[in-house]
Order: sequence, then C-alpha cells, then structure tokens
Amino acid sequence: MEDANSLYKDILLDVSSGNEKAFALLYDLFAEDLSKHILTKVGDMLTAEDILHDLFLSLWKNRKKLPEIKSLPAYLYSSCRYLILSYYRNKDKLSMSNLDIQNLDILNEDIPLEERMHYRYIIDIVNQEIENLPEKCREIFKLSRVDYLSNKEIAQRLAISESTIEKHINKAIKRLRLASKNLTIIL
Repeated sequence: MEDANSLYKDILLDVSSGNEKAFALLYDLFAEDLSKHILTKVGDMLTAEDILHDLFLSLWKNRKKLPEIKSLPAYLYSSCRYLILSYYRNKDKLSMSNLDIQNLDILNEDIPLEERMHYRYIIDIVNQEIENLPEKCREIFKLSRVDYLSNKEIAQRLAISESTIEKHINKAIKRLRLASKNLTIIL
C-alpha cells in the first residue's frame, strides 16, 4: 500500500506541473473502476461517463492543488460521491418543476407510493431543519455540503478560523441527527 501511495504522490506531482502523460496515466489507473462505481449509482452509462469526465476535468483544472491530496483513491471516490449527488440534485430540480404528487421520485414505480412519500417527507424535514439553523451555522453548512467548499475555503471566504467552521458544521450535523432520530421515533 505504501508503494501505491508513493506512486500516486509522484503522479500527482507530475500532473500538478502540467504533465499530460501523467494525467493520462492517472486516468488509465482509475477510470474503469470509477466508471463502474458511478454506473452502479446512476444506472446509465452515458451519465456515468459524463460524471467521470467532469471528475477528471475538475482534477485537471485544479491540478495545482493535487499534491495536497493524502489518499488519492479516497479523494476520487469522495469526489464521485459529490458529483453523483450534484447530478441527482440537478435532475430533481429539473423534474420537480413539472411533477405532480404521484410522480415524486422517487419515480421508481417498483417502490410503493407510501415509501416514496415517506422518503420525500424525511427530505423535506431535513431541509426544513437546515433552514432553521442559526444564520451563520446555516450559511457555513450550505457552503460545505451544498457548494462542496473545504473548511479552509469557507474560512477564507468568511474571514473566520477553520476551527469555527468545524464547530458550526458539527453543530448542524448534531441538529440534523437529532431531528432524524426524533423523526424515526415518531414514525
């Protein structure tokens, strides 16, 4: 494992300096596995390929920051997760404007309507809890979880310390956990 991490570090350094061959090697090392992973989440090969290309395009655009990555596989899979969530969020925004209550995603007809409605209800409660957070806490939480900014980026943007950012995010997560726990008890 140490050898792989060393190899990844070398490749990331080369890519960060603009080496296109190193970038192609990085792509070759991870594209197949990442593509399969994304496909299991979105169920459509073209969408999976688009997400994969968005991931690698983002890597290339932000290549100067690549040497900061501690675990390349963890970073790539985490980035995939955010891109997949973004894909579903955008898909929901596009489709929600024209939906009636029977078409809530929840669009999977194999899932009973009651379960789909229950899921939508939980999502609405979580969104409401986020909106009920104190203003600064809500702003920081959204910058972290919606805009996918790092704690460092948020701290720079808001001119406050990273530890303050962490405290606000932890506070928000605790409230959301409590709300979901209470919801589970009620249901």
